[in-house]
Amino acid sequence: MNQENNSNIILSYVLKKPGKKYSIALIASIFLIIIGVISVYHTLNYGFAFWGINNSVAWGITIANFIFWIGIAHSGTLISAILFLFRQDWRKSMHRAAEVMTLISVACAAFFPLIHTGRPWFSMYWLFPYPNTMDAWQNFQSPLIWDFLAILIYFIVSFIFLYLGLLPDLSAVSGKKNGITSKIYYLFSLGWRGTRTEWKNYNKTYKLVAGLLVPLVISVHSIVSFDFAVTILPG
Repeated sequence: MNQENNSNIILSYVLKKPGKKYSIALIASIFLIIIGVISVYHTLNYGFAFWGINNSVAWGITIANFIFWIGIAHSGTLISAILFLFRQDWRKSMHRAAEVMTLISVACAAFFPLIHTGRPWFSMYWLFPYPNTMDAWQNFQSPLIWDFLAILIYFIVSFIFLYLGLLPDLSAVSGKKNGITSKIYYLFSLGWRGTRTEWKNYNKTYKLVAGLLVPLVISVHSIVSFDFAVTILPG
């Protein structure tokens, strides 16, 4: 009954139409995105000199921003996972927002190393470790390769953690909708019915992923911190 009440509270916000504050925040976000796109276009056209990246400086503001966003991402999932493992009930009021913030922050963080390469359209050849016919083999001594693998693994596990938490809510939303919308929600809920067996397996899996995230956060941030420590350039 407690879980049903929680689902109804969540649904009251999900099914409510957005108000004026949402529209204002959306317009402001779009405006900032446009500024960002213009900035990236200017950077790729005119180079990285005004970012402080030159022959004697290995890392500039791009990598500083990258590590900033990684730190924000870690705070979201780490707080959510630890509070779940310690069975803190007040976690329910903020864990979903923290987990979504993690995925958004990881996406923002992944953007900056790509820009830092100077030619992001070639980054797939340089960063993704797969055999290719271009003879552009990846340098596994580069921290950028370590960052790529760390971000990819962290994003996948964080997404699984968020998606598992959404399964009961997606099923509840599908019961409140009609037609094709209800079928879409039911599809993404993976046929969740809320039986005792499903809850038993769900709790075991959710606990396992939460336990995996805690050491993963430490390992990823340790790898990311190597950016400033591992370089062939002085300083």
